[in-house]
Amino acid sequence: MNSVHEFLRANPLLQTGLDVLGIVIPLAMLLAFAGMGFMSATAKILSHTRGRSSYDKCARQLAALGLILGWLLLIGGRIWLFFTQEGYTPDSLPGFMVEMTWILLGVGVLIGSLYHALWKPLATMPVLHVTLGILSGVQGSAAVVAALASARFLTALAQPDAATMTLGDLFRPEWGSPFWSALCYTPLLILAMPAAFGALWLPLRRAHDDFGRDHYNTMIPWCAAWARNAWGLFWLLLLISSGMQIAQHWQAGVFTMQDAIIQTSRLLLWLIPALLWTLVCHSAIALRHKLTLLAALVISITFMLPYYLEATAM
Repeated sequence: MNSVHEFLRANPLLQTGLDVLGIVIPLAMLLAFAGMGFMSATAKILSHTRGRSSYDKCARQLAALGLILGWLLLIGGRIWLFFTQEGYTPDSLPGFMVEMTWILLGVGVLIGSLYHALWKPLATMPVLHVTLGILSGVQGSAAVVAALASARFLTALAQPDAATMTLGDLFRPEWGSPFWSALCYTPLLILAMPAAFGALWLPLRRAHDDFGRDHYNTMIPWCAAWARNAWGLFWLLLLISSGMQIAQHWQAGVFTMQDAIIQTSRLLLWLIPALLWTLVCHSAIALRHKLTLLAALVISITFMLPYYLEATAM
């Protein structure tokens, strides 16, 4: 381990890249896991209201994806805690919050496991089954909130004036701070990210779950439409947030052409996923859009870094 740390210290760019990946990938997976229960339960409901078995099959495929993401996060989180345990006192408030986040995630994974495992036994009790899926989403959302709160708390402890900070300073900062923007983004990202993962997951399962070409050419656009709609609402919030930042800089007399270029570039960059998902929605051969769906997912994951920085900004 010492040799690994020395190698990373000698390669700061590699260290930075690994740090960024260590934030954006787990956070994207956590948001996807949190929303997967809601999305799968919705597909389950549609299978009954519309009388189409494709929605039930898609719901089960999405539940399986949620289960994979949840268990990866749960095991990976425990490994991370094992290697960082000496970084904090287990009886301290930061240690309690980190452990509580892992426990909340574990409960969500347990409910999600029951939701998937009882698919056939609960076939005659759809209300109970859908309720399990929704509970999995609610519990996953609680884990997201706890994870961001823990990250914000740990970031605050690293500040020079940490001793003078109160819980009000941490979780009720002044209006217009980046924290409030991140808070508004969270519900829409919980809805968008599972669809972003799910839209790519379905064509990857084509060889294993041979439900026929029509199933995939119907359900992939449905997932893509879900992702596009949720991401479109999120992008509108991002547009409003950028407009408010520009107005503040303009009034303060510090607005520059560089600010305009940065704001415009970030808005155009994170508009691309919605455009790519729209392309898939209107395609009659959605199975051929694996690279399109991968590009949309990768670009949407890149937003996890500024989202995390805004959520933890002091």
